[in-house]
Amino acid sequence: MSDLREWTEDLLNLRRAPSQLAVFFHLLRMGRAMSVKEISDEIDLSPKATERAMARLLQKGLIQRTPFRDGAYTCDSRQVLLGLLQLTTDLHEQLAKES
Repeated sequence: MSDLREWTEDLLNLRRAPSQLAVFFHLLRMGRAMSVKEISDEIDLSPKATERAMARLLQKGLIQRTPFRDGAYTCDSRQVLLGLLQLTTDLHEQLAKES
């Protein structure tokens, strides 16, 4: 559970990194493996900025390299859902303690 909380915290902190946020949401929205070039073309971000953003997202564990397509990345929507459920549960527990 602590790994999920850490992952969720990294996800919430993306709002401070606009390029990472744009890349993450684009991968999530598209729901398929994409290369740096495909993403940079589609979100109008330079290939270098896209590459840096993807490297940081990969380092944080928010996206994954795809084993079946060389040079492509994907975002696991199930992990996002689990993170949101954990966040909601934590918030509910916190509110219950306060009342």
